[in-house]
Amino acid sequence: MAFTGGMTKELSMKLIVPVALFLVLSGCSSRHDDHNTKGKPGDDPHAGHTKKQAVSKLMVQTDPAKPVAGKPTTLKIMIHGADGEMVKNFEVVHEQKVHLILVRDGLDQFAHIHPEVDSMGNATVSYTFPTGGTYWLYADHKPTGKEQTTATAQVKVEGDIPAIPVLTANVPAEIAGDDLRTKVAIEGASVGGEATITFDLTDAAGQPVKDLQPYMGAMGHLVVLSSDGKQYVHAHPADAKTGKSNRVVFMAHIMEPGLYKGWGQFRRMDTVRVVPFVFKVG
Repeated sequence: MAFTGGMTKELSMKLIVPVALFLVLSGCSSRHDDHNTKGKPGDDPHAGHTKKQAVSKLMVQTDPAKPVAGKPTTLKIMIHGADGEMVKNFEVVHEQKVHLILVRDGLDQFAHIHPEVDSMGNATVSYTFPTGGTYWLYADHKPTGKEQTTATAQVKVEGDIPAIPVLTANVPAEIAGDDLRTKVAIEGASVGGEATITFDLTDAAGQPVKDLQPYMGAMGHLVVLSSDGKQYVHAHPADAKTGKSNRVVFMAHIMEPGLYKGWGQFRRMDTVRVVPFVFKVG
């Protein structure tokens, strides 16, 4: 089934009504309510936005109508702009038209996937939810000729629902996992401030990684999410050279106090590695 700017009735599909709308402000990180980047406006669609943008709406249908953990689910999504019209034309940002982030409300499950977008703006992707529970969906996109923004919705998934883990700040520290040992350091993580988040990547033996590969046009991606899911940042590395091939630095504008979880993504040996961490602001 193809969307043509409105939802077609189909009994086997479930409509997920958008649960929240968000704004985007300035920079290298795309947020609910801001973008936040160093660099020259025009160099990167993530750079130079300094004014509030109109909100967009994310609408999702699932097949099957009731997604079940461990079984593939087809997600069919449409994005509507502030004018109510369906977005049909997207600019490519970091090699993709839509970056779809999925996070369970316990912040213990994370995925970064990319729907296929047809000529009418209908986006489709298959995903297997690992556990039951409520998942938050964040669709980063840039309508042609307009500014980057993020639309969001929720999907409820049937199956075993693990207990929500307790979040405890664990950086600055060394994080071990996914065949990496990564020193994560944060400076300037204050309310309304621009945090500098630095990753020093070493292999399992503790040797500096020298074989990082570009991942969708950048040397890494970073998603940061508040514990309630309302504050969202999708950042790309700062432009400044660090002098170390295994060091990747991000800038993230944090607007509210609280606990945040981040996921750094880095490509090595043709595999995307994920470095999760938790920090506190305020």
